[in-house]
Amino acid sequence: MKSIRAKILLTVLALSACSIGIVAAVTLANLHSMRGSVVEMSDTLGTKAAEDSGSAIESQVLQQLALTAADKADYADEKMNKQQLYTHQVAEYLTQLYSDPESYRAREARAPDPALEGELSAQLLYFNETIDPAAVADEIALTANAGDVLLSIARSDPEIECGYFAAASGFSLTVDNISGQKTEYLDCPTRGWYQAAMAQEQLIWTDVFDDAMGRGLAITCAAPYRDGTGDIRGVVAFGSLITTLSNTIIETKIGETGYAFVVNEKGQTIISPNITKDEQGRIVRENLTENENAEVRHLAGQMLDGMSGVSRVEFEGRDVYMAYEPMEVLPWTVVTVMDVAEALSPAAATRSGIEAMTARTVADVNHSIRGVTLAVIVVLALSVLAVVILSAVLAGRITRPLGRLLEGVGRISGGDLDAQITVETRDEIASLADAFNGMTGSLKKHIADLTAVTAEKERIGAELNVATDIQASMLPSIFPAFPERSEFDIYATMVPAKEVGGDFYDFFMVDDEHLGIVMADVSGKGVPAALFMVIAKTLIKNHAQNGEKPEDVFTNVNNQLCESNDAGMFVTGWMAVLNIRTGELTYANAGHNPPLLRRADGGFEYLHSTPGFVLAGLEGMQYTQSNLTLRSGDALYLYTDGVTEATDLNEQLYGEERLQAVLNANADASLSQLLAAVKADVDAFVGEAPQFDDITMLALRFTGDAAAI
Repeated sequence: MKSIRAKILLTVLALSACSIGIVAAVTLANLHSMRGSVVEMSDTLGTKAAEDSGSAIESQVLQQLALTAADKADYADEKMNKQQLYTHQVAEYLTQLYSDPESYRAREARAPDPALEGELSAQLLYFNETIDPAAVADEIALTANAGDVLLSIARSDPEIECGYFAAASGFSLTVDNISGQKTEYLDCPTRGWYQAAMAQEQLIWTDVFDDAMGRGLAITCAAPYRDGTGDIRGVVAFGSLITTLSNTIIETKIGETGYAFVVNEKGQTIISPNITKDEQGRIVRENLTENENAEVRHLAGQMLDGMSGVSRVEFEGRDVYMAYEPMEVLPWTVVTVMDVAEALSPAAATRSGIEAMTARTVADVNHSIRGVTLAVIVVLALSVLAVVILSAVLAGRITRPLGRLLEGVGRISGGDLDAQITVETRDEIASLADAFNGMTGSLKKHIADLTAVTAEKERIGAELNVATDIQASMLPSIFPAFPERSEFDIYATMVPAKEVGGDFYDFFMVDDEHLGIVMADVSGKGVPAALFMVIAKTLIKNHAQNGEKPEDVFTNVNNQLCESNDAGMFVTGWMAVLNIRTGELTYANAGHNPPLLRRADGGFEYLHSTPGFVLAGLEGMQYTQSNLTLRSGDALYLYTDGVTEATDLNEQLYGEERLQAVLNANADASLSQLLAAVKADVDAFVGEAPQFDDITMLALRFTGDAAAI
């Protein structure tokens, strides 16, 4: 008997005649492998060159941005340092005047003269009409000496718009060229620069503001001056336009998309080409610390800390490089930005050139290989033709018995288990046909056994459905449960994890004035838990309706359950008796989850108390009870651990915090809506994960008025 292995061997020997085809295929594969290596090498070199070029260009751009920011910061420091120096010098001079007045002669100070409009002059103004000129005449005569210093500074530095000081006694002396525009009084103590310098008792800078005369952006540097005893006698200040500084910053161009701006100590953009104003003409300052992009907010924090650096970040809807450099004189930061696309555009051009060179190299290789490939393909085609002819002859000899085997298998798969397969090849195919014939007998027996098992499962399923209906009928399920009672409202639900469950709830009238409430969870699931549940529920209700207190109910029921608990099952339970006339609630806990209580004027809070041991766990246990009084509108929510221990696909628990949150979110809903909201939230959390445990809930709302009784 020749085996299939022998027949395959004959086929392989026949195909060996086509060795020329194999050689041709190997040759062709080597040619294409060589081509792939050349292409890969060219691409690798091109990519490396492009990356190196991009890195170098990026480094140059970042360095240029940082240098530009540093240059602008140095320029701004130079401008502001002079103004700060003037302020300090005049404050020191005024302090000398007050410390040694005998060394200085009295000088005259005059009111603003319209005739001097356009010329630098010193002008005397009082704060208001209540100031007595005679009372401050000597101080004016002394401090007028500072007018010459102010005039000298203003004449020597055209960037200083005005210099002035305000004495706390009620007058000010100002040097500027707008004498004809002055009002009769100047109430300096109401000005921000005066208040800030007096409050901080040191040199201060104001924020950038629009000059009142419409000359552009301005800023003021102010400092207090003192007398010989160290007491503050007034404030000296220098105001200057920062138009030149602003224009220098705004007109900065870095490529096509780059620009610069200035951020103050609050993170606000104060100088920028993108500055806008509101309807009242006030500057609208964008605050980088409040930017929607967390990376921009982080960079703003570094700016406020006086740091410098360069980062890539999304800003104003663009992917940019951002460089920042702090100023020394003011707590400001100069920032420069440039689009990443523009910065890296030279690298893109370099990459395009390298890719073009790679393409030309590949084209040359393809041209060289194309001729050889064509010859190999011709030889390979002839070899393939020979193999096809020879294979067709040999395949017929091998596949005919396989066809008969396939036909027989088709009849069996169609349900004809009495069919027999006949193959007379005296090889493995014949053995396989015999195996199929034997398999049909085994399959017929297996189907008969499976039919019997299926019938038994259907019988058990029907009995479980009956058990489910019986269990559901034992739990109160008609709502409203006590339509004749207006003192309270109650609602409950249970969703078992299997056909029957171990959780149960119960509520019943103990007498005309007392309502019993029970929430319990039997260990385990399925039929055993359901049977134990029936026993526990019946015992608890019987003892409660005998007038026993909750602590006595649990003590007696525990002893009865322990008597014949060979299966080692146990029950966690929470029970309460509510006086529906007074609102007094007496409750006991046997190892159960704490309920949540909501006062009418608050939210749901966990009603924590020391729980007793579980029921049926240990005979002779003594349970204790607690008391509280419900007021009209108060609500109580009971549940089993199937709620808080509901688990999602990541093995995360639903938890007590989520439960409390959803209860408070639906605190004013009806009781049925409240429980539905909790179940919906648990389902949304669990998602596709299977239900792990029974989910049982009960809600009670007290509507009586205990306070009025």
